[in-house]
Amino acid sequence: MSQQSGGLQKDDSVMFPAFTANFGVRGPSLRRSALMAGLATLTTILLLADDFLQQLYTPNNQAELELSYVIVLWIINLCLWLSGRPWFVNLVLMLFAFMQLLQISHISYVGDPLTAIDISKIFTERHEIGGAVESTFKDHWPALLAWGIPYGLLFAAFNWGIRHFRIGRSWIPLIIVLLVLGSKPNRAITRDMLAFMPGSTRSSLHNSINVFSYYAVRMMGREKTIKGPDYAPYSVSYTAPADPPENIWVLMPDSVRSDRLGVGGYYRETTPNLSALWAQGELQAAQGIAASVATGSTLPLFMNVTAEPGNFKALEDGTANMFRLAKAAGYKTFWISTQESKMMNGIGSRFIDVHITKEDNPIDLSMNGDKAVLDWLKNQAWGERNFVVINLRSTHSPYEEAYATEDEGFARWPDGDEVPYDTRMSNAYDNAVVYLDQILASTIQYLSDNFDGDHLWLFTSDHGQELGEDTLWGHNRLTANVAGVPIVLHQKHDDDSDTPYRLPDSRFISHYEIGRWLLGTMGYQLDNPNEQQNVHYFQGEKLHEDNLYMQVVENDDTLIFCRPTLVSRRAREEACRPDFTMQALPWGQYRIVDRDRAAVEGEEVLIR
Repeated sequence: MSQQSGGLQKDDSVMFPAFTANFGVRGPSLRRSALMAGLATLTTILLLADDFLQQLYTPNNQAELELSYVIVLWIINLCLWLSGRPWFVNLVLMLFAFMQLLQISHISYVGDPLTAIDISKIFTERHEIGGAVESTFKDHWPALLAWGIPYGLLFAAFNWGIRHFRIGRSWIPLIIVLLVLGSKPNRAITRDMLAFMPGSTRSSLHNSINVFSYYAVRMMGREKTIKGPDYAPYSVSYTAPADPPENIWVLMPDSVRSDRLGVGGYYRETTPNLSALWAQGELQAAQGIAASVATGSTLPLFMNVTAEPGNFKALEDGTANMFRLAKAAGYKTFWISTQESKMMNGIGSRFIDVHITKEDNPIDLSMNGDKAVLDWLKNQAWGERNFVVINLRSTHSPYEEAYATEDEGFARWPDGDEVPYDTRMSNAYDNAVVYLDQILASTIQYLSDNFDGDHLWLFTSDHGQELGEDTLWGHNRLTANVAGVPIVLHQKHDDDSDTPYRLPDSRFISHYEIGRWLLGTMGYQLDNPNEQQNVHYFQGEKLHEDNLYMQVVENDDTLIFCRPTLVSRRAREEACRPDFTMQALPWGQYRIVDRDRAAVEGEEVLIR
């Protein structure tokens, strides 16, 4: 170079060509580029190391490497080095170290990653938490080593390296770091808590950046404990069944409405495979009632077999957690999902023996869609008994993406721009159900062909979907079409004389009821003192906040959906003022009485 620039001396070409020249690194190009890459790699490894050190002493930390996250973290580290400013680097490291001290400690003690709610409890319940830390320190002190060793080395490496290698200074990499880290708090302004829930298999630092960002923007300084109703605790008793099913599989695809299934009476044959099994008498079915309007809230309610809104204790203590109880009953537990690992939050991930998520197989999913699950099943080391939950995305918007990788004719109904928007979207949804039907039937076939003994195969959905009715689309709202999900059972017995399992004898079965029934097949009896006959709950998405919910009263072939209320306003005795009514038709189909008519004709129902 013919002149000095940003601290460069004449002929001191630097670079990641021209990159490091602008950022102020001095020295011969190739050597300095290699040095910067090496230093960034070293400190990236150290930032990831706390997870793997913690995994040496506890199975609670389930973090796995995610390539995209590692690349972003490497870029952040490179920019920290190239900034050449120890004060800035130390501020970032202190922020990371503070978050990770709380995160690693929480994983060690509780068994799950921190959520924003957990962070708020540190301040509102600090005395109780302090007592717990003091009494259990002897069991969890290795967490300090898992955290302290890598962060001690990070502070030493950066502070010594920046001075020793005479790295020049530049504001550009500093600004890049601020923009990357600031993108999370900026996103928290418009997104709800579910978007920032931690994933059990994500890097704990990744989780920390997410949850602390949400807490800082939406909760800090506004801590208040949402006191749920004073529910009596659940209890579970076990009596070993004489002949328990060797395999229990739960299929929970996203956004499936019962009334859009051919097997459920829909005028289009969207489920030819399930319909064939139904015609052969191999299926049982009932109208299901979703626990909640969103995946991230339904899964914790379903897997913890929790009914009541605001029953935080039942969600957190795992008394009725299906993975925990299945494992205790001798089942090998599996979570297989084509969605992100954050969907494992609150479902009892520490009780899952094998978990596979979108992050584990992103290329396979992009090439094969949800059908990739069928190959994943073939690669598992199954146990003598298996409890398997399969979470699919096939019927989630955008619907046409479900079958986009397929050469076969899943687009049975037009989904192109030549048809109006409403028709196109509705048709694409039905096409996605056809695609899902093939996957569901394939899992039944695989289960029947590859396992001895008895099996139970249960199909439901996390929630339903609005598909243009009253101009509404999507979910995340308390409506009948979001509440209406299928409950379908297939079973096989190795002895034809075995008594078949029967679904609960009701026109309607809630997620809570089918969860309790599943526990019963393993030999467990759930005692819930809060349970009220013929009363169900349909909850909003803000499970750990002052959530909206509907009380749902079952009356023969009718469900009365009470007007929404907040957890904080729930009383022990309250009148249900109908918001709308769902009348059951032959299974899968229903009729909705609009809210104006329901409000006029509906009588108040006293809930005790």
